Amino acid sequence: MESRLDNLLTAYNASVRELFADDLIGIYITGSIALGEFIESKSDADFTVLLKSPLDIEKLKRLKIIHKEISSAYRKIPLESQYITLENIRRNDADTQPFYSYHDNKISLGKHNAHAVTWFTLKNHGVAVTGIPVSELNITASADDIKTFVKGNVNSYWKGWLDEVRKPFSRKRLYALTERGVEWCVCGLARMYFTMAEGDITSKGKAAEYGLTRLPEFVHKILNEALRLRVGEERGTYNSRFIRRKDVIYFMDCIIELINTLH
Repeated sequence: MESRLDNLLTAYNASVRELFADDLIGIYITGSIALGEFIESKSDADFTVLLKSPLDIEKLKRLKIIHKEISSAYRKIPLESQYITLENIRRNDADTQPFYSYHDNKISLGKHNAHAVTWFTLKNHGVAVTGIPVSELNITASADDIKTFVKGNVNSYWKGWLDEVRKPFSRKRLYALTERGVEWCVCGLARMYFTMAEGDITSKGKAAEYGLTRLPEFVHKILNEALRLRVGEERGTYNSRFIRRKDVIYFMDCIIELINTLH
């Protein structure tokens, strides 16, 4: 019997191919599916749709209907997709022109996820559902590009996260007490560390497993906890959410400092 994910992929592929027809270069799976770690109710179904020309208003109206129908039928699998020309993804991040993307259940014009990590993932891990093979797209994103992006992201987004978690009564401090918050912080930064160390992209779970082989033993407990939460195991090793949050903060602090020593 086909899984819900298989059914979603089939429905999305058929609808998008019909809509764009000769204007379609290809439909590509990226994100957790391409990286080999899809977890229903946690992972998104990520697509990059390459077009010969920018999305016009008439097709945009029809695309909104397609997304509404698929999202209604597969509520436990959030759909994330971007509709962009091949020329646009070959540009430097700063020169990328706005394009339409579907994120958080709405389509908008902007530059959502328009950065080196997205294009590198497509280039090295993307799966062609239909269209030109990934190897023939001539995407230029390199290991140096993703390292530059990751270091900037760590010192802005993740450093800001850590500062907020340390503040008394902040929302992020409360969020770090939750299971989802622990998984987000630990696995998210573990992915950043993996990229800086290996010059590649991996999934959140695989990044945490990698951390267990490369990082000091004093962070293994929180890494194992994050892995437990990711796969949905019920029994953990922490008796206190407050002690667990303390270890999350310590882990974030250590990994941010470590990442800034890597090149």
